[in-house]
Amino acid sequence: MGQLVLEHEFAVPRPALWAAFIEPEILAEWFGPEGWGVHLDTVTIDPRVGGVQEFVMHSLEDPTQTSPVKAKFTEVREHELLVGQDGPHEMTLSLVIELRVELFDRPNGSLLKITQGPLPAEVIEPARAGWESSFTKLEKVFADFM
Repeated sequence: MGQLVLEHEFAVPRPALWAAFIEPEILAEWFGPEGWGVHLDTVTIDPRVGGVQEFVMHSLEDPTQTSPVKAKFTEVREHELLVGQDGPHEMTLSLVIELRVELFDRPNGSLLKITQGPLPAEVIEPARAGWESSFTKLEKVFADFM
């Protein structure tokens, strides 16, 4: 078992990046790797300790292939930190997987740091590729609104 840690800089202020994680309409536009999407009607987000982040990713090629997220927030600091725990359920391999989303100011925008785990070693690199693909989609969302 291990942890995925990755960082990505965005040319937007922290409040915009924060909104991408807590506003259902925005999250549904970008979350999931290329070839996957999220229907807005599956998204519930209550960004407070004890609140939930739930949605269902689906394959654009085969909508019967789905991957649910059913997380409960354990730490929340507006525009700075979201920590949620997802699982145990069949998609988390019966694990409780923590996702830590940290936001930092940068001279030309903000830095996003993702820490996710525990994850089986063989899942870490595919998860990294999925997040990076998602970040490409998020960059496009920001470009459309900026």
